[in-house]
Amino acid sequence: MKYVLFGKPTCPFCVKAEALLKKEDLTYHMVNFEEDQVEILQTIKAAWDWETVPMVFYVSDSGDIKLLGGCDDLERHLDA
Repeated sequence: MKYVLFGKPTCPFCVKAEALLKKEDLTYHMVNFEEDQVEILQTIKAAWDWETVPMVFYVSDSGDIKLLGGCDDLERHLDA
């Protein structure tokens, strides 16, 4: 299993979500969108019907992808 985070480097919730995954020593990939990539990020958010960052995805061992949500959702997921 691994995680994929879409976010912005200036977003405190994105930084916190990445820190949570590091703390738990989990495999993840962070995709930081810069200001000149806002259109791409907006397209991804619209495709998943999500309005904020971070967007945290869980990728199962079988390759299934699930949108967990944001930082608070990731915290709940890791506590479960």
